[in-house]
Parts: sequence; C-alpha cells; structure tokens
Amino acid sequence: MKKAIKAIIAVIMSLVLVFSITSSAFATETEGCDCGKTPVVFVEGIGTTLYIMEDGGERKTVFPMSTDVILTSLAGFIPAVLISSVFGGWSGFSKSLSVFVCDLFSEIDCDENGNSVLPVVAHPSADAEAAEHIYGENIYTFRYDWRLDPYVIAAELDEYIEAVIAATGHDKVVLSAYSEGGEVTLAYLDEFGSDKLERYVAQCSAFQGLTLIGEVFTNNVGVKGKVLADFLVSVVSSTGADDGVVTLLDVLRYTGIYSLLSLLVDSVLDNCFDDIYATLARDVFACMPGIFGFVPAEYFDKAVDMLFGHDKAKYAALIERVTRYHNAQVNAESIIEKAIDNGVSVAFVSNYGVGSMPLLGDKIYQSDMLIDSANTAGGATFAPFGNTFGDGYNQAENDGHNHLSPDGCVDASTCMFPEYTWFVSGFTHWNVCDEFINWLYWCEGQPTVWDNPSYPQFLEGKVETGEVIPQK
Repeated sequence: MKKAIKAIIAVIMSLVLVFSITSSAFATETEGCDCGKTPVVFVEGIGTTLYIMEDGGERKTVFPMSTDVILTSLAGFIPAVLISSVFGGWSGFSKSLSVFVCDLFSEIDCDENGNSVLPVVAHPSADAEAAEHIYGENIYTFRYDWRLDPYVIAAELDEYIEAVIAATGHDKVVLSAYSEGGEVTLAYLDEFGSDKLERYVAQCSAFQGLTLIGEVFTNNVGVKGKVLADFLVSVVSSTGADDGVVTLLDVLRYTGIYSLLSLLVDSVLDNCFDDIYATLARDVFACMPGIFGFVPAEYFDKAVDMLFGHDKAKYAALIERVTRYHNAQVNAESIIEKAIDNGVSVAFVSNYGVGSMPLLGDKIYQSDMLIDSANTAGGATFAPFGNTFGDGYNQAENDGHNHLSPDGCVDASTCMFPEYTWFVSGFTHWNVCDEFINWLYWCEGQPTVWDNPSYPQFLEGKVETGEVIPQK
C-alpha cells in the first residue's frame, strides 16, 4: 500500500513538474517583450541550398551542384561534342551542348506548370526560437526554394513570421528583403498585407526585375571582350582575392586572351544560340516561376511570347502564375503605399557604380554588378555607367529637396519613394554595411534620407572595410 501511495505521489509530482515547465515555456513564447528591438525576418536572395531526400533518409544536395555532378556531366559531354562537332559541325555541337545543359540541371527541373519535378526541399530557415531573441540575436533568416512561385513562397513566409511573433512575444516584425527576397516580399505584401509588419527594408531588391533576365529571356545577348575582362576583374576583386590573382587577370586582359575568349563565346552564340536558348532559357529557367519573376515589366509580353508562344496551352498554368507576379510588379508602388498607409515604415537601399554582367553586348548601365540600380531604387534616374549628367542638369521632379548625388550620377527624384531611398556607390550586390542596415532596422519612426548625418541619401561604400561614408 505504501508503495502504491508513493507511486501515486511520484506520478502527481511528475505531472506538476511537466506542467510547470510547459507553462514556463509557453509564457516565454507568448508574453510581451520590452527589449526595444523588433525582431527582423530577413528574406535572403537566390542561392539557398536545395536537397533531395533519398529513400534511406539521406539528404542529397542538388544545388549548388557538386563537383561530381559537374564532372560526370562533362565526362559525357566532351566525347559527344568532339564526335558531333567533327561529323555534324555546329549543329552537332549545339545538340550535344543542349543535352549537357539538360543533364546538368536535371535534378532541379521544374515542369510546364512551374512545379518541381523531383521532391526538392530547401535548407531550413533559422528556427524561430525565443532564446535567440532574448539574448540579443534579433535577425531570423527565412530560406526558401528560389525556383518556385513567389506566392507559394509568400505563404511559407507568412507562417514563419507567425512563428517569430509567437516565439519573441512581439506583435510585429521588421521584414527585410535582399535580392530575390524583394520579389518574395512584394508577393507577400500583395497577398497577406502588412498587419504583421512594423517596417519593410529592401536592399538590392529585385522587386522590379533584372534587365539581364529580360534581355536573355527575349533572346538578346552578346559578349564583348573588354566588358568581359573588366567584369571578371571586378568580381575577383570584390571577393577579396589577393593582389596576385587580380594582377594575373589584368595581364590576361591586356594580352588579349579575354578578347579571344569572347570571340569564341560569340561564335558559339552565333551558330548555336537557337538550340541553347530553347534548352536553357525555355526548358530550364523559364519554367521556374521564381526566375521568371525577374523579367522586368517592359519585357514581359515579349518574353512570354518568345518562350511559350509555340504552345501556350501547354504552359497555361505557368503563364497564369508568372502573370500574377507581373501584375504585382507593375503595381508595386501602390502595394507598398498601402503598407505605408497602414503604419509600416519603409526603406530602400540601391548599390550602384559597378559594371553590369557582360552578356548584353554594348548595353551597359549602372548596376550593382547583378541588378540594374534603377530597378533596385524603384525608378531612380542614372547617368550612363562611367559618365555623369554633366553641368546644367536639373533634377526631373522638383519636390523642394535636392535629390542629385554629389558624384553627378543619380537623380533620386524620379524613384517611387525619394525620401526613403538610399544609394551606395562602389558597392556590389554582395556588399553591405551592417551598421547602416541596423540603423534602418531599429531607428525611431519612419527613417528618411535627412534624419542621420552619417547616412544621407548618397553614400560611398568602402569595400575593404564594409563601411559607408557620406558622398562629398
């Protein structure tokens, strides 16, 4: 009997302990937080690692592609291209190249509806744990399958925001968009509104698309030797390579090797582009709604016709999906204004002063090396890359404020939100000043380009230190 009583008491004590712990945990997740820093949900750009779950429960990486996959594809491609080039000329070469491309990207293919062919999953987002917020880590990274419909991703983002709110005890979050994150967050604002947001910060955001993708998807590419050389040197320099590597690239450029490489690429494009275009643009990347969302509005109709015009019935579901985001892109200003009217403060950061990717021939514009700066800034006017507006230029919109950059390259008066948009010269797409961005996250009220002398509208980026200073 005594043993039975002891057992009952032990069970009761255990239940009390369990419920006490549960209650404490629940309180941690739901009680209000007075830390003074709203949690940030950071929506990253393209490049999240993608996996396939194999039968044994093992996780196989399918993006970035492994060296084994690339070498295996090349092992099949090289003999085929040698044989086909000898006996079939350019036609044989282009067919072999098309097979190689399809094989290389086969594990991340999407079908004609824009859905993943294989059961691919993205690297999981950072856990929305209260402890991370309590101990000062206020930034939660949202990762996603960058190939998919931005509205599908937006639904996942909404669930993640709910989880962060529940974990931290805050009523709202700062929503931060980087690169393709601008596309995802614009879809989010369009679909779910802004009731859960305190602030929206977009840095190097692709919410208005990329000229690069618009040109490629409408079959208008070309390579020039000098542009290719300058671009590669810029990329290597920005990644922190040592001086010896940069010097070597300079030597190769001045000896003409880059120009020869460019001529070879041009020759391949001239003779094989139709096959390459149909395979790479239409059959691989255009079937990924997330990638098609990069097509700027002015290219959209032509891109749809060129890529899907041969069989619009087959691609009807995909066309409907990409059209939905296209409409959001066209109406981006009103979608964001609706958030502002709902009490959400906003900020946009556009990097510029770097050459664009060398795939568009003579079409060179101000960019952060990947996205055209006019698009990340929501319509700012830029002088051609390497030039200034010149003496006597007057800003296009006279709102009583000076929105001309000291370096003579930017007229911010034409962008969607000139009072809330900052510009950093010399920073690439991958450069960021944490101190500046953190100020945008957590300063009081709606930040404007006039509020902080350290961060006026026009800044100069110091790549070596990651700092920004006012332009003079």
